[in-house]
Amino acid sequence: MRRRFVISIVAGFVAAQLAAQALPVTEAVRVADQAGDQRTRGDVLRELAQAEAAFQRSSGDPAARFGYAKLLYQAGEFWRARDLLVPLAESTAASDEALELAARLEFLTGRYDTAEQLYDRLIQARAGDMSKQVMASVGKMFVYYQRDRFDKIATLDFPPGVQLPNVTLAKAFDQPPYRLEWHNDRKVSEVAFYAVDPLPQFAIEVNGVPLLVLFDTGGDVLIIDDEVAKALGIPNVATTMGTFGGGLQSKVGFGKVDRVKVGDVTMHDVPVMILATKRFTLDPKYPLSAIFGTALMRQFLGTIDYRNRKIVLRERTLENARTVRRGLEGRLAAEVPFVLDATHLMHARGSLNGKEGLTYFIDSGLAVEAALSAPVQTLRYAAIPVPLTKVPEGGVGGGGGKFATGSFPIKSLTLGPLRQTGVRGEHGARPSESYWDRGFIADGLLSHGFLKQYGSWTIDFDSMTFLFEKNTK
Repeated sequence: MRRRFVISIVAGFVAAQLAAQALPVTEAVRVADQAGDQRTRGDVLRELAQAEAAFQRSSGDPAARFGYAKLLYQAGEFWRARDLLVPLAESTAASDEALELAARLEFLTGRYDTAEQLYDRLIQARAGDMSKQVMASVGKMFVYYQRDRFDKIATLDFPPGVQLPNVTLAKAFDQPPYRLEWHNDRKVSEVAFYAVDPLPQFAIEVNGVPLLVLFDTGGDVLIIDDEVAKALGIPNVATTMGTFGGGLQSKVGFGKVDRVKVGDVTMHDVPVMILATKRFTLDPKYPLSAIFGTALMRQFLGTIDYRNRKIVLRERTLENARTVRRGLEGRLAAEVPFVLDATHLMHARGSLNGKEGLTYFIDSGLAVEAALSAPVQTLRYAAIPVPLTKVPEGGVGGGGGKFATGSFPIKSLTLGPLRQTGVRGEHGARPSESYWDRGFIADGLLSHGFLKQYGSWTIDFDSMTFLFEKNTK
């Protein structure tokens, strides 16, 4: 397997900030600090079977219900866990743990109004415990982030000494971010790709200056090269350490730009991250200046049209969602539900070599030939020999630099009902700590190598589903 590079940002910024301040690293949206958890999926499934039996015996016992829901959540059964927790969360006698997990699940499944209400209850119930109140406020911050309510983020009350880059960034905005200006009546923008491999690349304009970008759902906002940011006069309003492929870290800046034009639509007041990205240039004739992340895609009903080599951005309306589905009639390969964690981490369910019920981070920015990147725990669970790894001579690695990597064969790999056979996997980009990093088991990362096998991929953030089109090549 010939490695190109891995640019995806695979961990949030806030956790690093909180850890540096000796606060719990749960980001207020995890039900327990899973750092150092040695359990595997097999262990969790055995515990889950016992918890299910206990719940069936005593369905009226809040402790049995919560224990079952918590293990479902850890196993990645987010929707079932939420349904179980709703009755507990509605009770005025709900425990702190039940409220926190319920808020977490409402957030993951896109029920932001209810998540906000639950975090408010947690903040009130935790009066007198500053650390836990801060964590609940961070959970509320992420709710506001997904709704682009920077005005509300700026008003969150954090104690002195708690400096969060997301809050600092929000305070730099005096207008709502991502305000859209369409340049045609259809409210659709189509921009051709320069190339599809090793990642989709296309042109945008930032403050009137043309830039070439890569599409990467492993990144959050628009990530602009540090030299380009300096030339455009974009100042840092906050900095933190980001975690990238291989678990490596690098300093990341935050700022904003007045406008980002993508074909026939302009976004006004756009948050940006600042990071060296020119090193990921694929062709010297087309120097890379930026990375187009999930937060930008979230402003639209967006389609990565692999077959026709273009990105299509539509206004986010129910009618447009229905139109897209009608257009896929007879060509829809699958509709796959996903959850959205932290700022940009989309997870969905699949399998590996017949091992069902796995949870995958969907990261279109892993630019390798492999369809999957998996940590050591997943390889052992699927009885796959751990490959030898080494730092490649070529390429530039990830946002934090080069890391050791190896390759392994995969018999079958699925995402929902989508199934691929005889593909390759990568080991190295996902370190062992990524397995429990989000409070639930993340079995691996599905990459561009998997996604590009379909005619197109549409992300519907309203229904929280992916639409995959059959490849008719």
